[in-house]
Amino acid sequence: MHKLPQYYGIKRGYPRLKRLISEKISAYIQLIRVFTLLGAWMAGFFLDVLFSKPYLNLSHSFLVGMTLAFLQAGGQSFNQSIREEVEIDKMNGKVYRPTVSGRMSLKEGKIISSILFLCGILLAFSLNVNYGMLSILIAFFAVAYTSPPFRIKKRFFLNNLWQGVARGLLPAIYVASAHQDYGLLPVFYGIMLAVWVTGAQASKDFPDLRGDRVYGIQTFPVKLGVDGALKLMSILIFSGFVILNFLILSSSFPINFLVLNILAIPSALVVYGSKKNIVLKFAENNLSWCCFYGTLGLFYMLPVLLI
Repeated sequence: MHKLPQYYGIKRGYPRLKRLISEKISAYIQLIRVFTLLGAWMAGFFLDVLFSKPYLNLSHSFLVGMTLAFLQAGGQSFNQSIREEVEIDKMNGKVYRPTVSGRMSLKEGKIISSILFLCGILLAFSLNVNYGMLSILIAFFAVAYTSPPFRIKKRFFLNNLWQGVARGLLPAIYVASAHQDYGLLPVFYGIMLAVWVTGAQASKDFPDLRGDRVYGIQTFPVKLGVDGALKLMSILIFSGFVILNFLILSSSFPINFLVLNILAIPSALVVYGSKKNIVLKFAENNLSWCCFYGTLGLFYMLPVLLI
């Protein structure tokens, strides 16, 4: 048995898991970081509802969401099973994570990751060949982000852009690949989201500044300093909304997409939370990271109500 700190994972939540289930299973749950899976599932579910409205099938939409959730879980597991990532997490105080605390070996983490990737890819192929092929691309984006020889995470700006494409552009193209009724709307929407995510994604980098700097991870805060990083974040997030409104004015998006501008409020909280480093007792990460994921989910959910 490993002695754990008072809080680890989702604070006060994960520690109670081991009292209800085995410590090993609780470690698996922590490894996949359930909160992030919800965002991936929402992307698949709501985008499929959006693109299949004339012939809506909620069970199909649920399964499309599950393909992205499996792929996200595989990516989370893999990223925590890279030795250098474990050392960075140690330096950043994330000793509660299973592979950092030693409750799970790096080999175990990679096996779990492989199983989750395989489940996502096989489920995607069972739904549609296009889904299957694109699911492999999504898995590659997840692996290449941290794995040598690619290690995209170390490359300034490309690291955030990579995540912007993976979490903004690819989900829209992925889900739309089985639907033919919306023209370029999914591509344009994905590009807008990719720009927004490229900026907002940096919210996770502020608490990790110490370890990232030591290991040469060229994040916005490491490369530009805190003030410079906040400015670049703000420019990219604002640019996402500029693109949104340009596409509305050019009739590429329906006029009622103007409602999406309300998401500028939680987007501002992403920047504000990063500046003030506001920590939430109930979450593993800070306010800005929670606002990032919550707002991204709303970007996928609200269009369903607007079209």
